[in-house]
Amino acid sequence: MDGLQGMSEQMGQMAQAAVSASIEKKALEFQGSMVSAIINGGTDQNTEALRISGLAAQGIGNKLNITA
Repeated sequence: MDGLQGMSEQMGQMAQAAVSASIEKKALEFQGSMVSAIINGGTDQNTEALRISGLAAQGIGNKLNITA
């Protein structure tokens, strides 16, 4: 029974790692798209919204300890 329990724990850890990697990937993609939007700029009307989005993306990346 110990072998099955150990295998079950390993599978749980692997699943948890996969979920964490998926979340980090999505955060990086979001951060990248926001930074790209800022670099590409836009009209004066939406520049402030882009700036705020970029700051939010940067904040999300920092909370997850992700650097782009």
